[in-house]
Amino acid sequence: MLVVVGLGLVGCSSSSSSSSSTTPTTTPTSSSSPSSSVNLSALASAVNAAAAVPNFSTYAAQYGGTVPNTSNLKGKKIMILPGDSALAACTEIAQADAAIASDLGMVPTIFANSGLESQYTSAIEDAIHGGYAAIDAGCDFDPTLVAPALKTAEKDGIVVAVYGATQQEAAQSGVTYNNVDPYALDGTYAAEEAVVQHNGQPFQAIAITSNAAPATAIMQGALTSELAKICPKCTVTDYDVEVPQWTTDIASTVTSALLAHPDVTVIFPDYAGMLTYMMAGIEAAHKTSTVKTYLAFGGGTPFIKLQTVQPGASVIQQDIGGYPPWTGYLLFLQTARALEKLAPISYNDAIGPDRIATPQNAVNVLETGGWGTSWVNGFRALLGLPALSGSALTNASTLNGAMTGTP
Repeated sequence: MLVVVGLGLVGCSSSSSSSSSTTPTTTPTSSSSPSSSVNLSALASAVNAAAAVPNFSTYAAQYGGTVPNTSNLKGKKIMILPGDSALAACTEIAQADAAIASDLGMVPTIFANSGLESQYTSAIEDAIHGGYAAIDAGCDFDPTLVAPALKTAEKDGIVVAVYGATQQEAAQSGVTYNNVDPYALDGTYAAEEAVVQHNGQPFQAIAITSNAAPATAIMQGALTSELAKICPKCTVTDYDVEVPQWTTDIASTVTSALLAHPDVTVIFPDYAGMLTYMMAGIEAAHKTSTVKTYLAFGGGTPFIKLQTVQPGASVIQQDIGGYPPWTGYLLFLQTARALEKLAPISYNDAIGPDRIATPQNAVNVLETGGWGTSWVNGFRALLGLPALSGSALTNASTLNGAMTGTP
């Protein structure tokens, strides 16, 4: 559960455009007839599995095996740089990273910031001049903004690991130890659940995108590609509203789109941070009884809560995102591998699960944190740490309760 009280753009680059285009682009996914061979039961099973509590064993084999000699890390300093401390999930990722680093005897520093490039540079310079062994950065963070500073740090022998960079951003900034979110899979789930809930029948949809965010193209590409296969007569009309205009433009854009396209029954909001404004637009158009929404990447307590009361419980079918503590542990695992001069976990394998929050499981996700506890001891085993149990395990898995709440 990504507890994002701000943008809900946890896994994306911080780069964005200051302009928005609310002129729609309608793209039929295909001109052919719907396939009679689509297995709705199989699609529903895949979506239901993504809404269940993830198990670490599903991901363990791709995480590179046990890191030897982690005792070598004791006493070394690690600089942890959230992309923006105002985003709760960024802080939670950093806190989890710091917690597992501390358990191995490292000395973490979390560099609080407001997402300014100058602050990123200061943190990296502090690490260079302060004798740090590693820099962990990420969450709404584009490493290309400070690529020269990161390369200087690496030349000075400092390990650099990043969460959330696209492959292009990672390559441009020279960072090889990365972990990411499965954006393409998220887009696929959105298409599949929408088709299942429409019983395989074609529908008209609108998508609220933020095209300047790198993850958008990945999610939208996967979504439209999957629709082309399983519902070729479905159509999606895109409305691009960039991050700075969310608060002012999303509601009116949604209202206008629904009035202009009265047969629309599906909305694909790319990011969870859009949901509050999107709901206002749906209500203004008097469409809460006829429209359902899917995707909303980023998760987050304020947004999952919308699924526990009406009209959100009827409208918002998906709120999908990763779990900040799991993400923080995976970021640190890459760092530990770098410090021990092990090969990085490959880009496609360095992912955690993105769980789907639904109206049916939203209360449980809010009350428990939603990701179980198996992942904690799974990571600890890879790092040579003893297993936890009881309250210690619960506290580790929920950041001492910070990841739980009541609807």
